[in-house]
Amino acid sequence: MLDVPSLEFVWPVVLFATVALLSPGPNTVLLTTSGASFGFRRSLPAMAGICFGAPLLILAVGLGLGTILETIPQTRIAIEIIGIAYMLWLAWKIASAEPRGLDQSVGPTEGTPVGLIQAALLQWVNPKVWTMAVATMGAYGAAANNPTIQAVIIALVFFVVCVPAAVIWTGFGVAVRRLLATRRAVRIFNWVMAVLLVASLIPIILG
Repeated sequence: MLDVPSLEFVWPVVLFATVALLSPGPNTVLLTTSGASFGFRRSLPAMAGICFGAPLLILAVGLGLGTILETIPQTRIAIEIIGIAYMLWLAWKIASAEPRGLDQSVGPTEGTPVGLIQAALLQWVNPKVWTMAVATMGAYGAAANNPTIQAVIIALVFFVVCVPAAVIWTGFGVAVRRLLATRRAVRIFNWVMAVLLVASLIPIILG
């Protein structure tokens, strides 16, 4: 008979996932910026990419990728370096983005939002998601009698929690857009988002 974790195990994971996914980080900055720049509908692919990509990474860590990171620490260091470099590049792209689509009556129509595949792949170089995955599996999956089922359940929990979290942050960006009536306001917003993105990397760098 399969050893399925009880609700005593699942609810702490739900709480952990809620805090992790709602707290500011690269994904929240990306969704807020996308909502403000392109609106909710055009941000749906980015939302889907994050909500599928992050749980898949967590599942991969639970199914053995985490063990590789522990036995070959250089692998994790390389991933963190690549991820931090990519996030800094993304922060620069956000900060230097040219304000477009300021006509509030027709909504944002110019530019190219982050797509589903790009957002999903972004999770694999996102230092916060890697740290979250390793911490989650270390805390809730290491002592499981059936680690495969444990990893699947944890990944499903993160997917379920990720959907409303993505909606909240994207919706926040859409709401902020109403205040961005001038090019100067858009530039200030982009720089604030870029700074927040860089700031979200500080705990990873110091850790």
